[in-house]
Amino acid sequence: MRTVLCSNVAYYHPLARALFEAGHLAQYITCPSVAPGQPPPRFLPDYWRSKLAGRDLEVVPTSLVRQLYLPEILQKSLPALKLCSADHADRINNYLFDRTAARHLEPCTILHFVSGIGLHCARKAKQWGSTAICDVRQEHPWFQRDILAEEAERWQVEAVVPGTSYEARVLEEFTLADYFVLPSLHAKNTFVERGFAADRIWVWPYGVNLTIFPERQQPPPNDRFNIVYVGSVTLRKGAQYLLEATRLLQPLPLEITFVGALSPEMEPILKRYEGLFTWAGAMPKTQLHNVYRDASVFVLPSLADSFSLATLEAMSSGVPVIISENTGAREMVTQGCEGFVVPIRNAAAIAEHLAYLYHHYEAAAEMGRAGARRARTCTWERYRSIAMAHYDTLRPESRLVT
Repeated sequence: MRTVLCSNVAYYHPLARALFEAGHLAQYITCPSVAPGQPPPRFLPDYWRSKLAGRDLEVVPTSLVRQLYLPEILQKSLPALKLCSADHADRINNYLFDRTAARHLEPCTILHFVSGIGLHCARKAKQWGSTAICDVRQEHPWFQRDILAEEAERWQVEAVVPGTSYEARVLEEFTLADYFVLPSLHAKNTFVERGFAADRIWVWPYGVNLTIFPERQQPPPNDRFNIVYVGSVTLRKGAQYLLEATRLLQPLPLEITFVGALSPEMEPILKRYEGLFTWAGAMPKTQLHNVYRDASVFVLPSLADSFSLATLEAMSSGVPVIISENTGAREMVTQGCEGFVVPIRNAAAIAEHLAYLYHHYEAAAEMGRAGARRARTCTWERYRSIAMAHYDTLRPESRLVT
């Protein structure tokens, strides 16, 4: 099978490696990364050096890789310069990546592309008779749209629905896809509920890098209780319910640390909870182990979250977790073992479990150890194995155009 993989995020480096080792990879079109064993260029700012350090292409030869730089540069710089919104910058990134990738796309029997950046590539590949695999990192866009519209009304703010500006392109990609890949059963169900055939949808749970996120030697002392939230601070990720849960537990000495980009719709909500949290901003993945080392608990009460890599990273670090039922990573958590799964929009349930962990230091420590053990079974090696098992079921049915 001659496979081309198109992805503008480094999460797919393990898949590129698996395809290469299986002899399937013909071309990998991806975001800025570093060659195997090579450090990032010294002339880059520290933030970008740290970011690229987590983007090692592993064993994939650079001869098979085409890196596209401009789309991500524009995606990150335009909002920082206040020239456009983050969502519009994402649209520019996706469109530019897709058009550029399509120009460089080589003939293939299989095109595997990440949703949002594959429309022109898929159109071109389908003309060749290629099989198209659409890899979707989120739930069905209408699932997010509906649940966030409800949430915006509840909190009296304007909804910010990720991907709205390029939703039509994504939906057209879906019509071109022969198969779909999603990271969780939760995400798969949102497609099945929209009429997609379940047997065309493969579930490949993401993995965790145990080298970057080793298990800590011991949890922080019992005289402080640090609640860590890692992810974009948005309505979608449920930050508002963590804040309300912490307010319910006053005057317990609880601290919340938000790590991630702040979405504008959250600013009026955060003002209601001033003094309950600190915001650390966005942080390269290679620095997050310091955050987890000092965490008493990781909390992510998402309303719509197809997986949440941060959940696995916290578990790998030995941190107990509290996540919502709409977080795909819930499939990695046994209730009361590695942490707790709570209903969405339920601050009281979050507060109940926070109070339990606060008052039961040894039980919390054991949950952290159990999480680290569970994470050791949820690696990128497992992801590659699942991916190749599905690829082995494919038989090229199209003739390669040269």
